[in-house]
Amino acid sequence: MLMDIVKQGARARSVGRPRDACPYPGESRERRAWFEGYDGVAWDMRPWAPHPARTLHGAAPVDLAGGAAAPSIPPAPALG
Repeated sequence: MLMDIVKQGARARSVGRPRDACPYPGESRERRAWFEGYDGVAWDMRPWAPHPARTLHGAAPVDLAGGAAAPSIPPAPALG
């Protein structure tokens, strides 16, 4: 579990091990988790950006899939 690896990194720092003592391969989730524990900060995967609804005033509504919301579709005419 990644939280155990975070604890390993924190423990390594508390006992004075160097940062390059991480036993996990480069660019792995485990290595990032170990460094999170060692450095005491969470890994940020991307820069923070505000939600689009807060930045786009007067923008068209967006559906849950991320596309522009379609206008309501009228019911089909009755047959016969």
